[in-house]
Amino acid sequence: MSMHVFRGNDAGYVSWLEAHPAGFVINIHKSYNLGSARFHDASCYTLHNQRGTLTDPYIKVCADQLVELEAWEITALRGAIQPCGSCQARPRATHTRVIGAASAAAGAAPAGRYLVPPPEPHSSVVEAWADDYIRFENEPEWQKTLRREITSLCANLNPSADEVLHATFYGEKPARMDIENLALCNLHYSFKQPGRNGIRFEHGLETAPPPDGEAYQVSYRYELAFRSNGFTDWELGRTVASFGWTDLGEFRRNKVPAQVWLALARRRAGNPQPPLAARTSFAVKVKIRPPHQNSPGPTAELLKGVVDGVVCAFQAHTDTSTSAEVAVRLAKVLPAEPAEIERLLLERRWAVLGAVPRLVILLKGDAVQWNPGDDWCDAGELLAALPEPLDPGWAISGQIFELSRRKSAMPPISSMHLR
Repeated sequence: MSMHVFRGNDAGYVSWLEAHPAGFVINIHKSYNLGSARFHDASCYTLHNQRGTLTDPYIKVCADQLVELEAWEITALRGAIQPCGSCQARPRATHTRVIGAASAAAGAAPAGRYLVPPPEPHSSVVEAWADDYIRFENEPEWQKTLRREITSLCANLNPSADEVLHATFYGEKPARMDIENLALCNLHYSFKQPGRNGIRFEHGLETAPPPDGEAYQVSYRYELAFRSNGFTDWELGRTVASFGWTDLGEFRRNKVPAQVWLALARRRAGNPQPPLAARTSFAVKVKIRPPHQNSPGPTAELLKGVVDGVVCAFQAHTDTSTSAEVAVRLAKVLPAEPAEIERLLLERRWAVLGAVPRLVILLKGDAVQWNPGDDWCDAGELLAALPEPLDPGWAISGQIFELSRRKSAMPPISSMHLR
């Protein structure tokens, strides 16, 4: 048996996590309260983002095999532990197709079909087809299983130094839904391993036919592609905006969009490009430079924060009835005075991606939410760059491009197929 119980031993638990990324973890109160306990994949981002004491009062029961923890669960607890809502660690399905008739018959969420073919040997491509896109929350059980299957296969993608992850979502995009959410964030997976050198995403034009010959509404494709490759289904047009290396300082998790917005808004100078016409597709291409060689690489969460911050820097907040209060709240988490923040938010000269009534929304308490108008951001990328020896913080550079659809889109070619 390889099961370990970590109680009051944070260092041992952290070492186990690093050495067993494919393992499993039960997070449970030392009183063995079944209701608050959760099953996790060892790679679950919620485990790696915990703060404070990690193994007291909540202890960690860890094992390489799920069956070992299930045996402990039965003998020690005499009850079933719920899976984590982010990684959905159990069960790990091994089938390639599910028809959710059983769930529907039991009065649960509607039935749905999906197909996840096993990858070819030595392949760097993961593909899936489904009757509907994976929701971020309140999703039916069949979508949770589909999410687990996709992310389990993606976790096996091991990029070389010149490869990045290329994620594509095919299908109709729901209103007000971002492509990076559909292709990446809704899967509740960091893509830290396959995307460690960079992550590229796009809204695909036409998917390859599924091997079972059935008709599905959406599909997903994840592959390792050369860093130098472009988008598969889009042509870059004119440059709408660009920015050289810009220091961001130390990232503060949920504050990334605000940090990126402030840094870019402060350095806007010269003459802006003509604004992008309404309902025109665009792409955000960013390089990110970490403070040191061992810094973590791009993740889905980081990509989302950076892209949102870049888009916000080239839009404007037009609701003057909320701008003052927004500025006061942002000043509590940003190194800037409210007057400067409000002026930068309301500046329309640089809003080449359009103006938004409320670029930042007021929430309860002192909270705010960034709300960029990025419905037409149909492609983007966040690529890792080498750190500068004397640079203590993070930095980004990049461009925003107008996009047009390729007249004929060929299926993407993974770099593994060329070896």
